[in-house]
This record gives sequence, C-alpha cells and structure tokens, in this order.
Amino acid sequence: MNFELSIDRESPFQPGKPVSPYYFKGRHSSIQKILRYYNNACDRDVQHFFLTGKKGIGKTSLAEFVKQYLEDNKNALGIYVSNKGQNSLEALVTSIFEAFLNNVEKSFFERGFESLFGKLESIEFKGAKIHFKPDEETSRDLVASFHYILNELVGEFDDKDCIFLIIDDINGLSQQEEFVNWYKRFADTIEVDDSFDLPLYILFAGYPEKFDNLVLQDLSFGRIFHHEEITNLEDSDVCQFFVNAFDSVGMTCQNDALDLLVLFSQGSPLMMQHIGDAVFWQADGEIITKETAAMGILTAANELGIKQIRPDLNRIESKHYLNILLKLGKHQIYSFQKNELEQYLSEEE
Repeated sequence: MNFELSIDRESPFQPGKPVSPYYFKGRHSSIQKILRYYNNACDRDVQHFFLTGKKGIGKTSLAEFVKQYLEDNKNALGIYVSNKGQNSLEALVTSIFEAFLNNVEKSFFERGFESLFGKLESIEFKGAKIHFKPDEETSRDLVASFHYILNELVGEFDDKDCIFLIIDDINGLSQQEEFVNWYKRFADTIEVDDSFDLPLYILFAGYPEKFDNLVLQDLSFGRIFHHEEITNLEDSDVCQFFVNAFDSVGMTCQNDALDLLVLFSQGSPLMMQHIGDAVFWQADGEIITKETAAMGILTAANELGIKQIRPDLNRIESKHYLNILLKLGKHQIYSFQKNELEQYLSEEE
C-alpha cells in the first residue's frame, strides 16, 4: 500500500446521533420557553412539557442541551429515558424507575428497595449500571403505584432543587388510551394531593402527529402540557454551527464553501450532521474550499439517498410507478396537489 490511512483523525460531526451540547446552536426561544417553568418545578409545582418536531429536527439534542444547562448552572438532576421501540405502559414505567435507580446512592438498595418494588424477576448490577426486570404482576403494580413510588424515589434526591426528567420517543404510545388515562390520573393526583411533594419537571419528546393523536383521545390531556414545536434552524445558526464544529478540529471554511453548506443543509440538523461529516473526510488540509464542500455535499446526498430514500424507492420500482415518475419528470413537476396531475396521468394512474 502506498497511501496513508487517516485513522488518527476524528470528525466533530456525528450523523445519526444527537448533537453534543458543546456544538448545539440556535433554538433560543424554545430553550427560553422550556426554562421559564423551571422555577415553578423547584417550588413543588410539577411541570409537564411536550416538545414536538419532525424526524431528525433535533428534539433529543434540544432536550439534552437543556438538561446539561440545568445540571451545569442550576442545582438540578437530569434524567434521560428513551422509549424508542417500546409500546407498552409497563415498559415505559420500568424504564423510568430504572433510570432513577441508576442515580440513587447504593445504600438505597439496602433499605427500602424491596418494600417499594416488591419481588423482581431479576436485578443486575453491571458496573455502574443497574438493570431490573419485574415479573408481569409486579409490572402492573408498578404502573398502578407509579406516583407513590416516584414520590419516594424523588425524596432520595433532596440535595437537588429539581429533577428534570426527559422521556424521549413517546411515539409508540400515541395510540393508546390507556397511556392517556394513566398520565392524566398521575398529573391530577399529584396536583390535588398535598402528600405529594415533587420538585419535578417532565419533558416528553415526539412527533407532532403523535401528540395530536394523544390529545384527540382526550382533549384534557393536552391542557396538562406546555408545548413547543421546533422547525428548521435559521441560516445564521447553521453557519455558526459549521464554523464552531470545524474550528474545534483546527479547520476553516472559506466563505463560498460555507455558503454551500448552509444552502444545502436547509436548516435541518440531520442534513447538517451528514454534510459536515462528509466534508470533513473529503478535506485533505485545514482549509475547506468550495470544491471540497461540493464533493462532500454530493457524498452526503448519496449516503442519505441510500439510508432515507432508497427504501421508499424500492417500494415503487415497479414499471407502473416508474411510468408515473417519468411523466412527472418530463413535465418538471417536483411538488404537486392531486388535482394538478389529472391533466398528465390516466385515471388509473
């Protein structure tokens, strides 16, 4: 081999992962809206927030940024729970309790643990991580007693002013009336019962349509939450993101290169990460030129096409669909309403 492998370089971009709080840019109004209710939570007035946005728009990154900010600048404990791939209430409750248990002092397991959680099918201590699996009966009991157990667990963190609990990817429960009724019962109980003393801020994250599904099942569910829907970033924030990310590894973008990166990112964090990473690996020096940026954008487009578009294209690759697509291309139709196509397609098409 006569070429040098660049295995010692490390990209500041992480396609497919939430943006590191260090590189997080923009969303100032959304951050302020979430933070405005923090003091209420510290005063034992439990706050409920629902953050929505389309896939890849940066919901998790925003939630993680706020969590990190509160931990660094306020006396808060941040807890993150992912509900991805789960569609049962029992699984969600187990994940929440497991996340809390991974933050309590070890002495907690020597006093009062069994009285709260009852008989467990298994509990494992894997290094610094705790995994537990309740049996079916215990799982149902944990759901029914969620507010009481949570009240006890929160008491283990009396050195903190507030607990900021993120429940991410709630999408799998969006069709379940059981979840809506359970959460309403939880919110109502801790609101009216003085025995609950919870300095707690709960933030859910999910797709807009999933939140709408939950509200449609019971309109009073929506009234529990403060709400924010995030959209694409402003060009100035995208520009600053690239400048900071490349600067962190000693690289500089020429202005015309930076203009291209901003243009093709279209304010989408998903695109920003993929394009930035592709450009980083295309560059063979510390200066990113317009040509390097263009090559990186093409590389990112191909990669995103394989990951995001090809699965859909595979579904419509039949000759029937191909003829429709060719007709649309012939007339240079890139977006359309159904009634606008009638003059170009047959009734069957």
